[in-house]
Amino acid sequence: MPHYFFDIHDGIHVIDEIGQDLPGLEAAKAEAIRVAGGFATRPAMMGGDGGALIVVIRDGPDSVVVNVRLVFNIEQPPKQRERVPVTPAA
Repeated sequence: MPHYFFDIHDGIHVIDEIGQDLPGLEAAKAEAIRVAGGFATRPAMMGGDGGALIVVIRDGPDSVVVNVRLVFNIEQPPKQRERVPVTPAA
């Protein structure tokens, strides 16, 4: 069974030195998406109102297989002017 490592880059680099055995690349991609999704459920971990996270999948010390990138922004629409009702002229 292939062995994959999942490094996390979100402004700080966390290198996975242990990794895990998975059936193949599709399973590794699913695991990377699960990891990224965990960060998405905690926006404070990604800078509050937005940020980016990259999960780098490796199958060896210097062998990058896939990058999974999660980018999100929380935006508020600009404040709208207060609408004043218009009364028809008589």
